[in-house]
Amino acid sequence: MIFVTVGTNPTMAFDRLVRAMDELAGELDEPVVLQRGCASYLPQHAESFAFTTGEHIEELMLNARVIVSHAAAGAIIMALQQNKPLVIVPRRFHLGEHVDDHQLQLAQALAGQRRAVTVYEPSPASLRVAIEEAPKLTAAVPQGATLAAYLRRRLDSWRVQPARRRPLWLLKV
Repeated sequence: MIFVTVGTNPTMAFDRLVRAMDELAGELDEPVVLQRGCASYLPQHAESFAFTTGEHIEELMLNARVIVSHAAAGAIIMALQQNKPLVIVPRRFHLGEHVDDHQLQLAQALAGQRRAVTVYEPSPASLRVAIEEAPKLTAAVPQGATLAAYLRRRLDSWRVQPARRRPLWLLKV
C-alpha cells in the first residue's frame, strides 16, 4: 500500500499532489490511501479521507510500502523513524500552498542526504518514478540525534526572517 499525506492545514489545499496521486492510483495494481486534507479535488481512484487522528496516520505509515508526503517535519520524522521509503512533494509559497517555502528547503536537504526522493512538479509519471526510486535509498534516521539537530538548526535559522514571513507555528517555539 502507498500512503499519501498532505497534513492538517485546514485552509491551504494541496490539490496538485492529491490530483496527481489519484491519477496514478488509477494506473497502479497497488492500493493507495490518501489523506487529502482540505483539497477541493475528491479522489476517484484512491481511498481517501480528509483528516484523522495521529494514531491512525502512524498506523497507515507503519503498514505502507512507500510514503508520499508534503514536506512537513512531523510526517517526515515519523516516516524515517519507521524506516519507510519516502517521497516528498514540497508545498510552494508562490502557488498559495503554504505561508513560505520552508518545505522546499527541507525537501532539498533530505534529498541531498539521500533520505528521500523529492518531486517538485507532481504528475503521475514523476510520482511513479519517485515511488520506484524511494526504496533504493537509505530510509533510516541518522545515528543519534543528527536529524533532530539538523531540523532544530534549520528552524532556528528561519527565525531571523521578518515576522510577516514566519510560519505561525514558529512564533511559540
